[in-house]
Amino acid sequence: MYSKNDYVSHFLKVNLEEISHKQFIDLFCISMRNDSFKIAFQIYLRFLQPMDITNRIMDIILNSLNDTVRFHEMKLFFIHEHFDIMTIAQMNHLIDIYMEILHRKELKMNPMLSQFNTMKYALLIYRITWKIEKKNIYSLITKCSLLNSYI
Repeated sequence: MYSKNDYVSHFLKVNLEEISHKQFIDLFCISMRNDSFKIAFQIYLRFLQPMDITNRIMDIILNSLNDTVRFHEMKLFFIHEHFDIMTIAQMNHLIDIYMEILHRKELKMNPMLSQFNTMKYALLIYRITWKIEKKNIYSLITKCSLLNSYI
């Protein structure tokens, strides 16, 4: 399946009774890796539980942030929803990703400039930095303050 096309309507018509829960988790991971977020979101909402999201899946989401600016708000939704399972290394990686992404000069590759609602996007990033600061990890607090100064 070439997942960059919109297969959501076809996915919703498929008989899903024979697919196991583990296969849904695997399909969710494949969809996230291949930039098919509409299908991933459908799977997440219809078939997954919050406890199904693991550190491995969070790594996939973090890597997808850097790869493309498509569906950044949806990716931020996943990060906010499952922030508590993130490790310190993942939080550090997240801040590094946003430091890099938000300093891109090319308009299409900077989601702060290319998204429809830049204020909402800035608030979502600010909320992530606020959550990280609440964890009281000094090195991350310093990075968060740098990121907030850019926002």
